[in-house]
Amino acid sequence: MLRILRLFTRALRLRCPNCGGGGIFKSWFHMRERCPTCGLPLEREESEDYFLGGMMLNIIVVELAFVFGLILWGVLAWPHIPWDLFENVGVPFMIIAPILFYPLSKTLWLAFDLVFRPARPEELRQADDAREVHLPKTRASNG
Repeated sequence: MLRILRLFTRALRLRCPNCGGGGIFKSWFHMRERCPTCGLPLEREESEDYFLGGMMLNIIVVELAFVFGLILWGVLAWPHIPWDLFENVGVPFMIIAPILFYPLSKTLWLAFDLVFRPARPEELRQADDAREVHLPKTRASNG
């Protein structure tokens, strides 16, 4: 149970759920191929289709937030619900929220995947081998 909590805590901080290392995002919408710290492939085995679950997670969370917000708004403002104000706030929320939640949905999906399919040593070892090949030569080794 502690392992699962650790995976999701790291994911909520937009870090690698496996090791907690940072720098897994190139930009807001693009993840690196591997974690720079532990070498875990961030798109595990399914390549192009890996983050479909993350995108579904994004849609579900944002829509549930919208529905619960609507219900809470209605209960608190009853009987005089300001529908115009709700429309002016709700529509932008439904456009902006999925964009803001996007990186978080990817790290949470990766954490969810690691709960059921923990990182195998072969996955991490491949990254170590790749790093050794690309290490720059030092002055001592040149001479």
